Amino acid sequence: MSKEEILHRIRSGKHNMQMIDDAPTADPVQFIKREPSGDMYKEFIDRITENRSIVIKTTEDKLAEEINGIIKKEGAKHLIYSDEKLPFDAETLDIEKKFKFDKPIEQFKQQIFDFDMSIISARYAVSSHGTCCIASSKTQPRMMSLSPKICVMLVKKDTIVKSLSEALHKVKEEEGGRLPTNTIFITGPSRTADIELQTIIGVHGSQIAYVIVY
Repeated sequence: MSKEEILHRIRSGKHNMQMIDDAPTADPVQFIKREPSGDMYKEFIDRITENRSIVIKTTEDKLAEEINGIIKKEGAKHLIYSDEKLPFDAETLDIEKKFKFDKPIEQFKQQIFDFDMSIISARYAVSSHGTCCIASSKTQPRMMSLSPKICVMLVKKDTIVKSLSEALHKVKEEEGGRLPTNTIFITGPSRTADIELQTIIGVHGSQIAYVIVY
């Protein structure tokens, strides 16, 4: 069949094809099996735990205490944390070395893999998939979730939404109508599988993921 014949068939059958502009706009989350109670908080906790994240439920005033517990349990020595406003004083954490990301990465890129633990803030959490939405910025770049062995994500209860699209729309609104250059969703420790379907943890990012919900 010639190119012209193929194009003719496509054009002549156009009336039977659903065009992109006419596609349904409903949020696909409606087709996902949901928590019967409709409790997004419980659904998020259940699903991100299934994704092999270690979940800690606490209150804002106990964040530093919980993170100190993680530091002790994991034997972490070097911490890097965001220059974005954290809901606690990171300088009070009991760890051998801590670094606030408040300068261009070029000034310390030789030491970037010396940090074995990071603390980042999730912009939103998605209950339907059990994942955290991380919007990268100059003060919290993507590498903070990739290079350290242990990644601690902070999630506020009131930032839990039902779907990926809702999280992206909210981030877009907050950024003046445009998404950040890098927006990622983290469900748990990095993993991949080879041709024999053997799961390997920590190949492309952190080996241990903590989610602290407060």
